[in-house]
Amino acid sequence: MITVHNKKRALFIVTLSALIPVLSLMVGVEFLTPLDLWQLITQEGDRVQRIVFWELRLPRILIACFVGAALATAGGVMQGITRNALASPDLTGVVAGSSCMIVILTSLFSIDAQWFPLAGISGGLIAGALTFALAWKNGLMPLRVILAGVAISSVCIASMTGFLIFSGAEAGDLFFWLAGGIAGRGWMQLEQTFAWVLIPLFLSILLTQRFRVLLLDDAIGQSLGIAVSLWRLIFMLLAVIMTAGAVTLAGPVGFVGLVVPHITRKLLPEQSVLWLPLNALVGSGLLLGADILARLPILAQEIPLGVVMSLIGAPWLLWLLKRQYRTGGV
Repeated sequence: MITVHNKKRALFIVTLSALIPVLSLMVGVEFLTPLDLWQLITQEGDRVQRIVFWELRLPRILIACFVGAALATAGGVMQGITRNALASPDLTGVVAGSSCMIVILTSLFSIDAQWFPLAGISGGLIAGALTFALAWKNGLMPLRVILAGVAISSVCIASMTGFLIFSGAEAGDLFFWLAGGIAGRGWMQLEQTFAWVLIPLFLSILLTQRFRVLLLDDAIGQSLGIAVSLWRLIFMLLAVIMTAGAVTLAGPVGFVGLVVPHITRKLLPEQSVLWLPLNALVGSGLLLGADILARLPILAQEIPLGVVMSLIGAPWLLWLLKRQYRTGGV
């Protein structure tokens, strides 16, 4: 049941998520006032401001919104279908697997960026499958998933490091991409990966009714005539595809898929039809907020977005693990 207090908190978060994009358009080395924004939207303003607004900040904000929404929704889907509060794209090795496959293929074959989504999807699927296979023993216990995910991620990171050492001229660009961030991303990168992020994200939200059934006991789903295993596989594929699209756009940004579902559960129950859309909205706001912190004018240089999210997400993970240990869910 949604209490009045939760409704107020949800309204606050929705309002904040709507205001953060406006703040993100304003903040930077070139500060833009609300009046400047209005003039630029109406095709006025000076040339420098038009370049900053249309070519630098607007595509960057759209990319942050899509990446945050995809990672948060993928995290919600993974936690829901596995009934595991610690399942997320980064903790199950999907992010590391996607990144590893892109690095390997770029180092060996110098593939074009248009092939990054396919490489990321294949790597994410392999890493995710290995994680759940290693963690499975009469069910998926949170701690086993984390340990298996850490093991798979460590193998992927070691492999990436080895290939980067011998990748030559490609190493600089790959190191920058692996730090996680959306600096330098523009309309071209957004166009290349737009469908890979938006289509699975839209389908996941469109299929909310099926997702809600998967949250119930498998016997209940089967009694309702639902092919539980098939739909669980479909949702996992959608989560991996949108994660790979997000990794292609922003590099391996972690913890969004872990943190956001826990925030939204305090506002809406998972069985609500609005829960997955709320994950997408809050994920967009969280990543945009982190991006604002990463490029504050007071900083000597921009901080990689992956670093900012790690500083936010690592303490959250430690708290979740401590709570899981106390409740015996390990």
